[in-house]
Amino acid sequence: MKNSFNKLAIAITGVLLLGTACSPDIAELGDVRAESDLNISITQNTEKDNIIYLESKTLDILPYWDYVVGFSNKMKDTVEIRFAGEYEIKFYALDKGGMVSTSQKVTVSQNDEDYFKDPMWALLTNGSDGKTWVWNDKLPAVYGNGGQGSMAPEWWQVPMADVISMGWEVGEMTFDLNAAANFTKKLTDGTTTKGFFNLDLANRRLILSGANILYGADYLNDGATGNYYVIMKLTETELVLARQGDGWQNTWMFRAK
Repeated sequence: MKNSFNKLAIAITGVLLLGTACSPDIAELGDVRAESDLNISITQNTEKDNIIYLESKTLDILPYWDYVVGFSNKMKDTVEIRFAGEYEIKFYALDKGGMVSTSQKVTVSQNDEDYFKDPMWALLTNGSDGKTWVWNDKLPAVYGNGGQGSMAPEWWQVPMADVISMGWEVGEMTFDLNAAANFTKKLTDGTTTKGFFNLDLANRRLILSGANILYGADYLNDGATGNYYVIMKLTETELVLARQGDGWQNTWMFRAK
């Protein structure tokens, strides 16, 4: 939201400077419009309410829409909201007199089925209900390294007993699509960190922000490029993630709780 306020501040400054350039008398800039002067419409597609139609018929203003998950400065625009929930769409009108705003709430009835239709979303998250993953302690090794493309640790193999004895993170990770692509890590000591995730389906990559996986890589020091994990394997019961370099990879082995 901070970014939206910055954009608004820049836009307001531009309008005021324009008015000042036109007249040396600030009082001549004009009165601020009333909210009732704004002529806008916010409607939803009757068959797919994730699609929102924004339109302003207010004359002689600069428009700015904040629809929570994005922004638009068009008089007329079509936007999409991927997640179910209630959203307050805000409209700002800027002119020589200043800024006036209004808002309207819309309800999106369900997550965007088209956007989340790839099976990887459901396998990882179980949709809005969420899905929890833990170290795959049923395997000989839950972490280690090996050749690039390997499906399990090869060269260095760390069993679950060593993860515990070395004091590495033990706990659970939950992915869900409840109003956002949420990621939550909860350790056995009660420490909880929350963030967000995204899936790069074309490249089979898991991208995290705000939190990291159990004993996750330090992106700056592990020698791989980019702040993502390669999804080596994803089934109903298994999740294998990797960080890859030139001919090598670090591998994390998880199972569904």
